[in-house]
Amino acid sequence: MKTINTFKFVTIFFISFILSSCVEDGDYTIPTLGDDKEYTAIKSLSEIAQLYQGRLVEFTEDITTFGYVISNDKAGNFYKSIIIQDAPENPSIGFEILIDDFNLNARYAIGRKIFINLKGLFLNKKNDAYQIGIENTFRNGVDRIGPNDYVHYIDRASEIATIAPTELTAAQITDANINTLVNINNLQSEIQGLTYANASNTDTVDRIFTSCDSFTSITLTTSGFVDFKALPIPDKKGNITAVLNKLDLEYQLFIRDTNDVQLTQNYGCYNNATEVLLNDIKTLFTGSETTITNNLKVKVIVTSDLSKKNISSKNAFVQDSSAGIFLNFNDTHNLNLGDEITIAVNGLKLTKNNGLLQLNLTTSNILNTVNGTLPTPEIITFTEALSGNNESKLVQIEDIQFKNITKNYAGENTLTSDCNNELKILSINSGAVFANNQVSNKKGTITGIITRNNIVQLYIRDESDINFTQTYDCTSTGDGSGNDLFFSEYVEGSSNNKYLEIYNGTGNTVDLSTYKIELYGNGSDSATRSLDFSTLTNTTLINGQTLVVYSASANDYIKNQGNVASGVIYFNGDDAVALLKNNVVIDVIGKIGEDPGTGWEVAGMPEATKNHTLIRKTSIVKGNIDWNTSSGTNTTNSEWEVKNIDDFSSIGNR
Repeated sequence: MKTINTFKFVTIFFISFILSSCVEDGDYTIPTLGDDKEYTAIKSLSEIAQLYQGRLVEFTEDITTFGYVISNDKAGNFYKSIIIQDAPENPSIGFEILIDDFNLNARYAIGRKIFINLKGLFLNKKNDAYQIGIENTFRNGVDRIGPNDYVHYIDRASEIATIAPTELTAAQITDANINTLVNINNLQSEIQGLTYANASNTDTVDRIFTSCDSFTSITLTTSGFVDFKALPIPDKKGNITAVLNKLDLEYQLFIRDTNDVQLTQNYGCYNNATEVLLNDIKTLFTGSETTITNNLKVKVIVTSDLSKKNISSKNAFVQDSSAGIFLNFNDTHNLNLGDEITIAVNGLKLTKNNGLLQLNLTTSNILNTVNGTLPTPEIITFTEALSGNNESKLVQIEDIQFKNITKNYAGENTLTSDCNNELKILSINSGAVFANNQVSNKKGTITGIITRNNIVQLYIRDESDINFTQTYDCTSTGDGSGNDLFFSEYVEGSSNNKYLEIYNGTGNTVDLSTYKIELYGNGSDSATRSLDFSTLTNTTLINGQTLVVYSASANDYIKNQGNVASGVIYFNGDDAVALLKNNVVIDVIGKIGEDPGTGWEVAGMPEATKNHTLIRKTSIVKGNIDWNTSSGTNTTNSEWEVKNIDDFSSIGNR
């Protein structure tokens, strides 16, 4: 009996000794490594990638591949996957391995070489990135390898290499760098004062960084679950080491933790810039989007007035002694009338929007702001104003009056010098401090900035820009009679029951070949769909008749009453639609370039462009490119009657 007990004791001691020798740092789930296995059917990651031919690949044979771990999920920016590349430095390819488990960094440390037994797994390519996992439920992609299974597919080698990130500029990045570790040089946050993500929620956040080498942008993407989300991004310039990914054709950087962010140099891409005149900048424009590649700066005076609320806090007009230009900011500014600002323009883009040349920038491009002196407005004639030669410059026009003195300033107004010619005032915001004041009933001098919205217009900053003291000498008119086609009905019904009705009240048969409808989806400022009427079988519209353009999937009643089926009718309540003649907008429903969420308010009815029928009042005889005045704020001042969903009773009838 004593012998048996002694044997038990020795056995227990021996087993305990063996178990303790397999434990490293108290972790019983991750044993220490012995000699590496020997594999016979080894293929490189590049060879594995060549097997993918546009469809899911199933591995049915014993094939092994290998790579070096470059990701780390400890801080929370990588979730249930590890990223590997084919070499510790100068890699040619990288893969993502999907694993349904947490704390993968404990088993697969950065630099660890791993072997993957591919038999039973699948290969996919998503967003130009290779993935390995198990087949998903729909058999069209891969899912995560189970938490009890992945250790049977993945072997850890004893080698832990030092990973050397590939040194690149933002402009040098290609798809070959996806799922590899890169170090992007000379970056700075486009907007200063930001944190990596939002401390108050778990939303994934994109932060835009600018390359001071190429002035291209790249996105730093951070999960809302990281432990560093509330930390500030350094307001400095420097390098970022990250795993490169791609989404919707845009490259993304994923850092492992904040040690990957080495922003230590003084912020600013524009040191030692050469100061030039604004006209020198404008002459760089090639006719299409133009990126400025010279290290230049301009000193200009702000001539618009944000305080009067007739211009967006993302826009401004500026000028110097040589020219003026419209500024389009990516963020909001607080520039005041008369501020002298110095703008670093290297890397900025010049574009045209509705015929107006604009400089696109962020507030970080403003190097300095001081109190300046407003330029004296240039006195020009009415004809010179219409020429557009003084674009974005502060001007003064004499002997001028409003064509319709019965209106308020809000919305569209028209100026004239002889009661026949016309110069449109850029539509005045309903929130402008002077919007609800009635226009002057006299004649005199007006100060403003020449601009364009497809046609030459005049931007006025405040009612004080109007200095009318002479006797009015035109016969005041209202909106007049219809002189062109316009939208008479808009239907956004259930399912695909949608259509637009266009009415001809001009008094003449109209040739439709110069007209078209454009759809601006989800807040886009450029058309996402269009219907050119020159492609229609019948390109004439008789006076008093309507043209109904409907969805091809609408119900039979709409189809029977309609004239043309078109994809331009694939709108929802948050999509703007416009009627154009000779590529100039003559009527609009919604605001181009704005996404209202669900829909726009009409006649005081919230979200009326969603799940409603809108019928133009019979008193309205022409289109309106100012949606604020067209939609109105109540049933009295709106141009539209709002009907219930699926009210098709007026289709084809004006």
